Order: sequence, then C-alpha cells, then structure tokens
Amino acid sequence: MVAPAEVKYYYLSQLLDAPVRVEGEAAPWGRLRDIGFQRTLAYPPACCIEVWSRARGTLALPWSAVKELSPREIVVQKANGTPPQADFWVRRDVLDDQVVDLTGARVRRVNDVQFLYAEGRLVAAHVEVGTLGLLRRLGVERPVRALLRWLFDYAIEDSFVTWKCVEVISPGGSPGGVRLSAQPSRLAELHPAELADILEHLGAKERQSVLRTLDVGAAAEALEEVAPDVQRTLITQEDPGKAADILDEMEAKEAADVLRDMHQGDAEKIISRMDSESAQDVRLLLGQDERTAGGMMTVSCVEARAGQTAAAVLDSMRPITDEVAEFNIIYVLDDARRLVGVIALRDLLRAASQTRIDELMITHIIKVAPSARLFELGGLFAKYGIRAIPVVDDGGVFLGTVRLKDVLYELVPQLRE
Repeated sequence: MVAPAEVKYYYLSQLLDAPVRVEGEAAPWGRLRDIGFQRTLAYPPACCIEVWSRARGTLALPWSAVKELSPREIVVQKANGTPPQADFWVRRDVLDDQVVDLTGARVRRVNDVQFLYAEGRLVAAHVEVGTLGLLRRLGVERPVRALLRWLFDYAIEDSFVTWKCVEVISPGGSPGGVRLSAQPSRLAELHPAELADILEHLGAKERQSVLRTLDVGAAAEALEEVAPDVQRTLITQEDPGKAADILDEMEAKEAADVLRDMHQGDAEKIISRMDSESAQDVRLLLGQDERTAGGMMTVSCVEARAGQTAAAVLDSMRPITDEVAEFNIIYVLDDARRLVGVIALRDLLRAASQTRIDELMITHIIKVAPSARLFELGGLFAKYGIRAIPVVDDGGVFLGTVRLKDVLYELVPQLRE
C-alpha cells in the first residue's frame, strides 16, 4: 500500500529570507527573496524562486531545482538554463498589495500568503487578509495569541480568502517584465456595479490594470457605473484606440459625459478613432450645455415611419436591443426626420400586426428645444407624468429624448450615491 503524500502548509512570512544552500555544500550561499507562480490552474503552482546573496546579487532559479523546502532551509541543486517566466511574484505583486476577492467583489489587502507543499510541488492556497498575518510577520503571533486568550479568553482566527477566488491585479515587477496571464480575467464575471465598486477602491495604477484585463464590452459596462472623475481618469490614461473602442460600446450620452471635461485635444484623439456614427452623436452632445435638454438627451431611440405596420416596427426593434437606451416610446418621423408622432411600446404590442403606425400614434406631443434648462424639464415631467420628452430643433427635426431618470439624477444629488 502506497503511503499518502505528506502535506505541509507554509506561510510566505515563514519562508522569506530562509537560507538557500546548494545540495552537497555545507554553507548557504543566499537567502530566499521571492517565489514566482504561473496562473495555469485555480491554485497556481510555483515555477521559480528568486535568491539574493551578497556575492552574486539576485538570481532566479527554476522550481525544479528546489529539492527541499522548509522555513529553516531551502536546498537546491545546481541549475542550468533560464527559469520559466512567472505570471506574478508573491512578495512583489501580492504581499501588502491589493487583490480582488471574487466571492464578495471586494478589494482586500494581503497580509500573508499560505502555500501547500507536497511531493516537491508548492501551490498558492490562500491569502491571509486578517490581523493574524501581520502579527505573524512581526514575529509576535504566539505571545499575542496567548495574551488575548489569558486576558479575554479570546482566540484570533485566520482570515483567509481561497486562492481560486483571488485575482492578482497588477503583476509586473520581475526583471525584464512579467507578462499577464493568458487566461481571461475572472473580473469580467462580476456584475458591472460590483466591478465599479472595486475600481473606485483601487489606486490609479491598479484601476488601469483591471480595466486592461477586461474586454471592451465589460469595460464599458463597468465604466458606466463608476464616478465621473474615475471615468475620466481611466479613459485619459488609456490608449486612444482602446478608449475609443470602449466608448463605442457605451451609450452616446454616457460617452459624451466621460469626454466632456477632458482636454479638447485629448478628447478629439479618442473621438476621431470612434465609429463614425458614434462619433457624430458624441460631437452633437458635446456641443450642448450639459444641463440642458441637448446635453442630457440620449440619441439611441426607436424610430418608425407613419406608413409602417406594427409588426414591421417590432421586427426592426429586435436587432437593436443592445444599442437602444429608450425602448418605452417609439418616435415616428417623416422623411426629413421631423417628429410627427409618438407611440407607447405597450400600445404597439397590443395592436394587430398589420395596423399602420399612423393609426396608433399620438400627434399631440410634449417636446422641448435643445436649450431647455434642467428645472424646465423637471416641471414638465412633474406636470405630465411622462418618462421621456423628445428634443427637436427649430425645424421640428428629432434630435433625441431626455429621460426622467437623467433629470432626477441631476436634480437630486443623493441619487448619485
């Protein structure tokens, strides 16, 4: 019967600065400085170590060179060749840094890292985010535990986050640079509001690192949820091409709000790389005062023509579900794009499929000019109890619609919290 492999748990604080000795030699030649890992599994395996000595400086060795591991001593064999590239280093990229706890969508500070060691393999098992990790690193874990137990009958417990629920935010400190893992970021699985909370609790460098792990769709959804100052910082620091791709995924009004307070030259670098239709909509909005109907309107609406049938309009809505911000009202335009009527989505759904739009539409329309101010809009919403008000120019040409929720957002600052 084969005996089960012996499993040991070590903490990074126990292993750092442990003496490193070459197999067959009597005296150690250096001390452990760091351990590199690859994110190929949920619990990443060690792939290399970094050793420092006064005589040789810093030297990286492949994990295969490690023959024995303990806090007292690390025994290695002489290794030839270049060690594999690490996705992250625990001392440099994790310890005392911020990681994302995917279980609670929170940013956590790492006070220690726990490893599992068995059959010559070392894997990252947990991160310690509680007080105990700090006490262990200070070398006072045992006396403090004993004192608290004696005085208050209280035992400090470890506060762990299992590694498979951890996302390392900004690896990149090893000599020559560390590549990001080729695996897609698990942050994209979070709800955009949760991801926004994470971004707002990170420093500028970490925010940018998180944004760059996301595809443009997830990045756009998260960006729409964060505070305006964070939005602008993230977009300003992003490559103009990538920033344009992200803003293309956003509603034009949201994209314009991000760009509004940026330096005109920086904003234009991004707009010039956006899709032509999106860029046109954004420029239209940027040309308006942000606290007027023209500056607050959304331009992604459902449009129809008077001669269409109810079935044809419903069919035309299906392909644009991801693009349209206002679905509850259909705006009926003539060939010159003048607004001639509106239809509630509920009435459209109730109508027989072959009913013409001009038989359903309401022609008495509450509408405003682009120059309408915020309090005028608020008064109209309160008076008529409607959810959106169309915006037209002096010639009656439809420009977009102002939604009740956007007006409330501006009128009631508490809604932004």
